[in-house]
Amino acid sequence: MIDLKRTPSSILRKRSASLTNSWPVPAEPAATSQSAVSPSGRQESIQAGGTFKVILSAGRAPVTNERAYRRIRRSGAQLSVAAAFATALLFSGSANAESYQFGDLDLSIDTTISAGVTLRASDRDCTKLNPINGGCANGDGRTTGVNSDNGNLNYDQWDFVNKTVKATMDVQGTWENYGFFLRPTAFYDFVYADNDLDFRNLESEGKDQLDYDVDILDAFVYGNWDIDGHFTTVRFGKQVLNWGESLFIQGGVNAFQALDVTRIRTPGAELKDALTPMPMIFASTTITPNFSVEAFWQFAYEYTELDPAGSFFSTDDIIGRGSLPALLNAVIDNPDLAFPPGTFPPNPLVPIAVQRTKDRIASETDQFGLALRYYAEELGSGVDFGLYAVRYTSRLPYLGFTTGPDDLASACAVAQAAIPGPACGAPGDPLNDAAFAFAAGQLKYFYSFPTIETLGASFATTLGGTAVSGELTFSPDMPFGVPDLEQNASQLDGTGASGGLLGSPGNVSSLPAAGPNQDTVHMIELDAIQGQIGTVKLWGTSDPIPELIGSDTAVFIVNAGFVYVQGASNYPLNRVGPEAAIRNPFAAALLTNGVTNAQYADDVSYGYRLVFAPAYNNAFGTPFTLTPSISWRHDLQGNSPGPNTANYLQGMKQVSIGIDADYQSTWKGSLSYTSIFGAGFDNPVSDRDFVMASVSYSF
Repeated sequence: MIDLKRTPSSILRKRSASLTNSWPVPAEPAATSQSAVSPSGRQESIQAGGTFKVILSAGRAPVTNERAYRRIRRSGAQLSVAAAFATALLFSGSANAESYQFGDLDLSIDTTISAGVTLRASDRDCTKLNPINGGCANGDGRTTGVNSDNGNLNYDQWDFVNKTVKATMDVQGTWENYGFFLRPTAFYDFVYADNDLDFRNLESEGKDQLDYDVDILDAFVYGNWDIDGHFTTVRFGKQVLNWGESLFIQGGVNAFQALDVTRIRTPGAELKDALTPMPMIFASTTITPNFSVEAFWQFAYEYTELDPAGSFFSTDDIIGRGSLPALLNAVIDNPDLAFPPGTFPPNPLVPIAVQRTKDRIASETDQFGLALRYYAEELGSGVDFGLYAVRYTSRLPYLGFTTGPDDLASACAVAQAAIPGPACGAPGDPLNDAAFAFAAGQLKYFYSFPTIETLGASFATTLGGTAVSGELTFSPDMPFGVPDLEQNASQLDGTGASGGLLGSPGNVSSLPAAGPNQDTVHMIELDAIQGQIGTVKLWGTSDPIPELIGSDTAVFIVNAGFVYVQGASNYPLNRVGPEAAIRNPFAAALLTNGVTNAQYADDVSYGYRLVFAPAYNNAFGTPFTLTPSISWRHDLQGNSPGPNTANYLQGMKQVSIGIDADYQSTWKGSLSYTSIFGAGFDNPVSDRDFVMASVSYSF
């Protein structure tokens, strides 16, 4: 395939291996690795849950260490969920692929079979559980919401989270200046096939996502042409597209790329498993030798697959496949309490179970982007500049509620006729008939996927032997999610039930009241700026660091970023953290544990990520290459609003240590331990340390 870009992006792309999902932060799989772009334009591999490893790309001419070092490229997409770790490519070339020739048709098939396990390494923290499930309050009296702890309850310390076997094939064919690429994959996970979890088995839809599957990831055709000196490529079909310069921090230019968070959490997973190929047409052409234009149009929608409700990394029971009814004013975890329209629960202290209704997708086809790239070879060692404009439908969901047809007055008439007791809506009695009125609205919850527009700029170069890159994006009127409890309070206002809380007519929510047959205000639009910078330093055998530690090579990666949303702190916006917040104490008395928590998102938030990975060739006189690694995450200041910019939770830290073993790029093994801590009660996964181990064979 013709290499159209004379930039660092033409050789390497590295991405994070997990996604920080909408509001809570899933644990970040420990992963350090490196990836190479194949002739199809896609990264070849990344080791999730393992550590550093050298990857050979299929079908590209060998690239020297110096060339690869000078042309490092990063492209990030973290899932809620929060970083896998990329490292520098040492060389590329074809490895282990079976090649066939049928006349002018060249065919290559590269197959990898792997098996691995994940185990929970830490015990539960009772503050991460709702009191009805054996939880306890933290120091200031806050407790975890009842809709947030199934993933924690389902796994004891040293339980298996995954026991997975997997096979993936890369099939590529070329004929003259045309080609095709297919990536079929299949897996089987014994944990979820049995679906015998400690607290509550996964719902069928969630189980189906995790137990086993056969799928085709990439499936596209492409053509390359030299049109009067303008090298042009067109690709059509399911494919991955990487723009921007991010490493481990999500959002930014490449936020339009959908992910499959569950695949990258699988032990032994590779990046190609996590990036969801999207149906699109992509075209690229050179205008001059140093200037090129790229564009895409996505003709079918793909959203990011989040962790199914109740799975280990899930921190919200009403998000993801197999989501449960949302429980309000809950005293027991019983999702079967959802009731049909026009009826009431038999006991006012029983929780209201709110059922999920149809998702709302802004557009399936109104998704496109344009990129301009210029390589300024006259600046230093050369600088790759990029400008981007992207319009897409959010890959992450926004939670909203819809009220029913009944307000307090009409609900009271039904309630008093059916159930003897105090006057409906009597002041001071919010847990009695006012709760009936609240329930009588027949609430439903839904997820919306709004349109997002982003402008961005990037650069990539080398300074003093270090690869340096960065990007800056601006998203006007970026939608930000509103916490569910604030929305519930606005429903109280809309039904009139707030009068029972206040003792007189009035509102308990800072949001507009949601009357009968209305949606709550579940999104607030604000301008957002995101930026990040990354550096990659690769040392050879004769450099001081490898000499000091006795390695053949070593790589050190730094990625730092920020989010700025002007006015975010003035609104009740979702942020990274648990469900336990509402501004008004009256609403808190009904909807939570009575503790007011005004800790919402901040205007400014920032943090950084580090990776260090030395490589030892022929370790201990064996034919194995051993690569130990350590990675570090630290969110320094501020809490990012979500879901699409939820990158930082103040005080959150994560450390991952691991080792990879590679035998002639055929047999590979990895072992890693990840610990998540810091941020106190606000960190929903601080008690979910985990161990991953895997082995793979490629041929």
